Amino acid sequence: MRQLTNQDRAELRQLATTLLTKITQYTLSGEVSPREDHEARSEIVGTAQSIAERLNDDSPERALDDCTKIGEMAAKQLFISWGVFQQIPVRGSILYTELASRVGCDLQLLVRLAWMLHSTGILKQVGDDSTAHTKNSEIFLDENPHGDLTQIMFTHGLVSYAQLGEYFGSYGLREPQGPTHVPFTFAYGQPANTVWNVSHQDPKRKRTFMRSMTAMGSVAPVCGLYDFSWMAEALPYEDSKRVLLVDIGGGNGHAVRAICASGIPLHRCVLQDLDVVISEVAEAKDLSGLHLVSIDMHKEQPVKAGALVYYIRYCLHDYGDDAVVNILKLITEAMSLDSKLLIVEQVISNPPSAHAAALDLLMLNVGGKERTRDAWAKVISAAGLAIINVWSSAGGPHAVIECVKRLPE
Repeated sequence: MRQLTNQDRAELRQLATTLLTKITQYTLSGEVSPREDHEARSEIVGTAQSIAERLNDDSPERALDDCTKIGEMAAKQLFISWGVFQQIPVRGSILYTELASRVGCDLQLLVRLAWMLHSTGILKQVGDDSTAHTKNSEIFLDENPHGDLTQIMFTHGLVSYAQLGEYFGSYGLREPQGPTHVPFTFAYGQPANTVWNVSHQDPKRKRTFMRSMTAMGSVAPVCGLYDFSWMAEALPYEDSKRVLLVDIGGGNGHAVRAICASGIPLHRCVLQDLDVVISEVAEAKDLSGLHLVSIDMHKEQPVKAGALVYYIRYCLHDYGDDAVVNILKLITEAMSLDSKLLIVEQVISNPPSAHAAALDLLMLNVGGKERTRDAWAKVISAAGLAIINVWSSAGGPHAVIECVKRLPE
């Protein structure tokens, strides 16, 4: 390993001081919102990772770190697929022999995979012959959305990454644009199909994907960044027939439900998504009064009377620039001059953090991308819109981009 320079040592001391300060502030902060708690933890982890980066060099340790991350992902995915986590008691431990018998797995194979997860803190070995859960493995129990999100990182991430060389060899060294012929569909042997169709061919994978979106919602809560109270305050002054909120690509309606908690009547709102999603929401019957509309956002925006607010949350990063401009143009055409469009997405820095960059590469697999503020401004302007404000979190990239229809020149 190379010796640290005086500059390296000075940076380490500064980072150590910063880390201690952040930990002290976090542990003394008292009650905070889930979003603030997540952002504070992320800052601490980011600083700690910066320290680790300073101490690592280009020696074999970096290659071994990569090997560790990939090994953990592979072992987790197998244990999830085989139902191993469900066979480990929530309290206490279980013998490897008993666990292997329950799962129907060769003992030595199971032990080797478990060792990988013990080494990274996912599971805990008890003695020489038993294993137990930790808080890190319990997320894989009972269809936990956070465990589902981990599976998505494997099925939509690692599987596609393994084929990127062949993909770019076939399609050339340029950004995938989608919605077909993207790394994800290529990796699953169906390049001419869409990401959505491939993801939903397997009912189990479909359920995992839909639940994982709930986990994303907890990382970036609907309310907190943007104050929706003005919508309720505007009620007495708006036409009683005017739609107040159109949630485009809103999934199971968790966002519109949260927004309407501020005093907005559900019957003045519209939830839009693909027919298969809207059908599931209709069957659930837990959003009484909400108007459910099946759409293809690439082809239409049926609420053309100029709703008060059009809202689109974590959909646009699924697509390349041309597709995003097209979607936004359809919304722009439907808006009135006093309508607002709220785009909820990551607005990443240049250069981005490690997490933001990793998510950007994950989106590359499906033909999408994360965007900087300048990149968002470019596609928004191309669609005939103007940004009037960007409401962002203090310690993270999550933001609400508030837009209006640009006046004709």
